[in-house]
Amino acid sequence: MVDDYLDKFLGEDFVKSNEDASEKLPLWADKSNASYSAYKAINEIKQAKLRFIHGHAKESDYVKKSNFLVSKAEVAARIGKTPQSIFHASAYSPHLSAYLDEVNEMLVVAKNKKIEKKAHGLQHLTKEELKTKTKTAAEELTAIKQHNCEELYERLLSNMPLDVKRKLGL
Repeated sequence: MVDDYLDKFLGEDFVKSNEDASEKLPLWADKSNASYSAYKAINEIKQAKLRFIHGHAKESDYVKKSNFLVSKAEVAARIGKTPQSIFHASAYSPHLSAYLDEVNEMLVVAKNKKIEKKAHGLQHLTKEELKTKTKTAAEELTAIKQHNCEELYERLLSNMPLDVKRKLGL
């Protein structure tokens, strides 16, 4: 019932165009063999990896490549075939391998882009970084206080009348 309402509201053309857009397949992906299911599995895994990349900004989160790259074994396990039969022994294998490489390159670019973004604020710093930052800030503050005190003393002496200086023994 809700689908009928949405179909009427959006129009039949919109629904058909969305179905057509989602079904645009490469020439090598055929629904009659495993290439179609492998293509869909790669896209599903890609979306999961993009969600992982979106949620993790530290370089230490990407130590394991399986966290952000799509592997042949992962695709094969998803569709229930062996990686050898899908990526090496079929007529569509070179195209599927090239598509997988393309997807992995895109994921690496997304990962690098996410890592390069600098996090703002103190909450993104590690404990050691916070310690060193606090220590250097405290040292700079004491140096500035010392400099200001010496400068104030010099100015006081230069502006003090001569008779007051003699009485103080300066």
